[in-house]
Amino acid sequence: MEPDDIEGRKKLSLYLHPEERPDSMAFSQIDSVPRKKRGELYRNALISGLALHQLDERLPGLLTALFTESLTPDMVIRLMANVTGWKPSQAEIQDVLAALNLQNSVAMPVPKPDESAKLDVARKKLKSLL
Repeated sequence: MEPDDIEGRKKLSLYLHPEERPDSMAFSQIDSVPRKKRGELYRNALISGLALHQLDERLPGLLTALFTESLTPDMVIRLMANVTGWKPSQAEIQDVLAALNLQNSVAMPVPKPDESAKLDVARKKLKSLL
């Protein structure tokens, strides 16, 4: 990394290797974005990769290996579920919103008393993921 500049920012540089499939795909994605917006793309890609690394350090590398024309959202979800143990089919949208502290911004149905315990367990699991 470069030394800090006056504003405390860091400049990063890296090399992509066109002979490697994921790198070639990255070139294609970069070329599809207007030049003026590429800095934001690079920043978002780096930070999202680091967010995945925080969940499990294997995720960024595994997703890089999956980065082909046939990559689908289902493949990403399955990978995350397999690596982290997350069960996406078991999460209700209310639990996701609650874990993100968004329950006040959306009208939420009141859970039945017997569902309350299940929801508490789901909330704890989601909070540990986030």
